[in-house]
Amino acid sequence: MALMDAEKMAQLREKLLERKRKLWREVKGQIKTGLGESYQDLLATARDEEDQAQVNLLEETQFSLIEPKRQELVAIEEALQRLENGTYGECEGCGKLIEPRRLEIMPETALCRDCQSQKEKIAKASSR
Repeated sequence: MALMDAEKMAQLREKLLERKRKLWREVKGQIKTGLGESYQDLLATARDEEDQAQVNLLEETQFSLIEPKRQELVAIEEALQRLENGTYGECEGCGKLIEPRRLEIMPETALCRDCQSQKEKIAKASSR
């Protein structure tokens, strides 16, 4: 992004990397807690379809709880790639520059406020 100096880019990169590290710690902790020893015991003793259904339900529940974190990790990786490519700060929807304040608050964002709002409206309309 032409309007952002190297120091600011380095700060944003570090902010993204720190958030990425934090999310990975949270995911690992959540998996360890949710799919810990009781899961291993259940997995080892699952003998019939009902036991296997319990194992599958536990797995699905844990993975659905982790999904928002996974999506944020993907967004962070994509933002880091945009930093490398020199396209960071450009809206992927309209090509305009994303407001610096928005990038400070959500450094992983790929959309300006208007394009994000439009995306949310479309998602809301299609979920009806």
